[in-house]
Amino acid sequence: MSQINTPVSVTLDSQCQHVSPKGQRCHMLIDQNRRLPNGVHRPTLCAYHVDRLKASVPAFDLEVLAAELLTDIDSFTTADEVNLFLGNLVRQLARKRIARRDAIALAYISQLILTSQTAMTKQRAGDESEGANEAVFDSLIAGLRQRSSELASRSSQQPAGAAAELGRDEPQRAA
Repeated sequence: MSQINTPVSVTLDSQCQHVSPKGQRCHMLIDQNRRLPNGVHRPTLCAYHVDRLKASVPAFDLEVLAAELLTDIDSFTTADEVNLFLGNLVRQLARKRIARRDAIALAYISQLILTSQTAMTKQRAGDESEGANEAVFDSLIAGLRQRSSELASRSSQQPAGAAAELGRDEPQRAA
């Protein structure tokens, strides 16, 4: 029997994942020896596109970049600090020191922080108003109890006929 050489089929998992602006996919094989600088564990690009990507994203010290993003920010507890962070983020994006996708993610996180700050402020205001309402209710209940005990002590001190006359003399109140 003779062995026939069949062409090796290339699966999509072994092809470069780069797609051109026209929507065409690269047909080169993935370069297993090169890794992207952004921490991707499994290579997805051919050697050509890895080199192009590395050239388009300049290498910066991440500690320096983080320090520049967080300049004058102690925490993200105020809208002013979040706004300052977003301004720093725009500067870094304009200088091409941060990837566009990373900038989008950080801006979205900032939006979530601002939203949660607003919700927490409303919740605190609601809790304070509930506390104030409870204090008012407690004072009203205490006043009613005192008035009730005063009326009970008066009725026990007055004879039955006097209580009936007292009821006739006072005008009835509408509920």
